[in-house]
Parts: sequence; C-alpha cells; structure tokens
Amino acid sequence: MDPAILDPDAFDHLLEITGGELEFVEELIDTYLEDAVAQLGAMRTGAAAADVGAIVRPAHSLKSSSANVGAKALEALCRSLEADATSGTVEDASGRVAEVAAAFERARAALVAEREARQA
Repeated sequence: MDPAILDPDAFDHLLEITGGELEFVEELIDTYLEDAVAQLGAMRTGAAAADVGAIVRPAHSLKSSSANVGAKALEALCRSLEADATSGTVEDASGRVAEVAAAFERARAALVAEREARQA
C-alpha cells in the first residue's frame, strides 16, 4: 500500500472503531465508494457549467469522507479544490476535477486491495 495514497493505519482505525467488525468496515468502504462517485459527478457538473459555487459542497464532502478512510492524497486535492471554489476562482476547474477523479481511482484500488487482503 502506498502511504501517499492510503494511510496504512486507517483500515486498522476503522476496525478499531467498529469493534473489529470487518463486515461493517466493508459496508463503510462500499458506502464511501458509492458516495464518492456521486460527489465526483456533482463536481463535474459544476465544472462543466463553470459554476464554482456548485463545486464547494461536493469537494467538502469528498474531502471529509476521504479523510475518514485514510485517502490522504484525495483528501488534499479536495481540500485545495474546496478552498479555491470557496474563494470563487478555480483555474481549469474541469482539469482539477479530473485530477480528483484520478486520485479517487487510485484510492479506490488501494481500499479494495486492502479489503481483499484482510479477507484472505
């Protein structure tokens, strides 16, 4: 696991706060992955419409949920995008959202790999 993509302690922390319930952690991860797709869709819509205000909330939501699962690189990108959108100026909004989407794909792959390793 690349610690720049996924905090190696995050999965253990999720297990700890759920009382060691791997099935519950898996549900949390599935919910995160589903919600992230929706948040990315909202960011893409805002960027395509040149509506930076419409990027703020989904960037904030994805930032927070990514922090919860330990997706550090994705969290950082969302934090930066949220800050810029809040200020009212996002240079190359579509490109920035594409960067977030690419980071999400890396985080998704790392989370799925970690989950599969825990199931073995």
